[in-house]
Amino acid sequence: MNLIYKVSILLIGIVSLPQTIISQEQSEKQNILFISIDDFRPKISSYGETKMITPNIDKLASEGLQFNNAYTNIAVCGASRASLMTGIRPSLNRFNDFSSRAQVDTPQAISLNQLFMDNGYETISYGKIYHHSDDFQQHWSEKDKGQIQSDFQDPKSIVRVNNAEKGEYGNKNLTYEYPDVDDYAYNDGKITQNAIYKLKELKKDDQPFFMAVGYVSPHLPFIQPKKYWDMYDHDSIQLADNSYQPENSPFIAIEAQHNSAELRKNYLDIPAQGKLDDDLARNLIHGYYASVSYMDALIGELIKELDDLGLRDNTTIILWSDHGYFLGEHGFWCKHSTFHEAVKIPFIMSSPGYAKNQITDSFTELVDVYPTLCELANITPPDYIHGKSLTPVLKNPSIQLKDEIYTRYKQGEAVIDANYSYTEFYRGKTYVGNMMYDMKTDLKQNIDISKIPANAKLVKMYSQKLKVMRNFVDKDPIN
Repeated sequence: MNLIYKVSILLIGIVSLPQTIISQEQSEKQNILFISIDDFRPKISSYGETKMITPNIDKLASEGLQFNNAYTNIAVCGASRASLMTGIRPSLNRFNDFSSRAQVDTPQAISLNQLFMDNGYETISYGKIYHHSDDFQQHWSEKDKGQIQSDFQDPKSIVRVNNAEKGEYGNKNLTYEYPDVDDYAYNDGKITQNAIYKLKELKKDDQPFFMAVGYVSPHLPFIQPKKYWDMYDHDSIQLADNSYQPENSPFIAIEAQHNSAELRKNYLDIPAQGKLDDDLARNLIHGYYASVSYMDALIGELIKELDDLGLRDNTTIILWSDHGYFLGEHGFWCKHSTFHEAVKIPFIMSSPGYAKNQITDSFTELVDVYPTLCELANITPPDYIHGKSLTPVLKNPSIQLKDEIYTRYKQGEAVIDANYSYTEFYRGKTYVGNMMYDMKTDLKQNIDISKIPANAKLVKMYSQKLKVMRNFVDKDPIN
């Protein structure tokens, strides 16, 4: 029985719970440190690659459970974050773009921050949690102004940006800078300081907390202190070795679905079309790597403070990214796709009494975060949410809670398992193409095998999986 049939049966069988959610236990509440990272691909040492320097995230993985098959449900920030914070899957008409707002698309949903607030937690939001800072903002007991994405510190950068041509959302930005400033010059440094100060307050007050700290790094522009740029040898940085369209892939998957518009429309010195030259590509990759290492250092400070305050024994740390990121693969930059680079994410949990220094290959989706945190905190979730609690995997990392995941972006929707990644494309309800990749032999997704006659039955089987999922997610989960 596949995942969707299991989910459907489960939803039918659950007895409806009252809309007022109450805690099952009021004593000894489990704290939550909820670390969100924007645009972060899992190409780090703990995941088997050594191109990026991330000692603190690697250390966190050794202190908890790393999910090696974790995926976003949609590779765009607004929709992904709205989905995670409500526990509801994206669909064609719900959580479908960066502009998506949870309180607009699902106004009756009980957000994760509301649920914890209603159960006696102080709920704190620093940095980028929802894409829109005012989304369900009434359910934070404390919050800052949200994301600050382009706080350039180099005076030359500031002058150039202030005088730049207009882009899609205002003046175009530089793609990177690395002035000789300290870690707290940028907003990501400031939110780390705020979170550390708040942890000290919470320790004194003995108040249970759900603290969400959202790092914009490594989202464009790639901005960080010079010492992080200097951690990498520029000339040794490798370019993507598959900066070409996959063989046999449909037009809509390349030019129509993904043209790296975020980079091309909003940043200076980027050609409107065509492949980026090697010098520009290497500068962007260098900037991305440096931004990741900067973010990693800040996370290290935050977790060290949690340890130093003696709060770790009663705090679950969850680290996740809203989606992955392209660095030139297939000629793409940024996200906005169902290809592997866009949808696979880093996902680590460190929870008292559960697995430590272990990995799991059980497939995991961001929609699973909501029920997992509820179970760890002994809070009853709403009955309409779509994910599965990951606590069985935290207890026994060898089990397979899920064998497949579902993800989408605008016209495309995909099912991915250990064997294949299959995507179908639609305009409205009209089918316009598909693609399939063998994840055992072609992890980089360079050859679309969907048109090979011998694979016709396989394509039909995966198409049926998507049909079941489409019928499921298109329904209003609450009404």
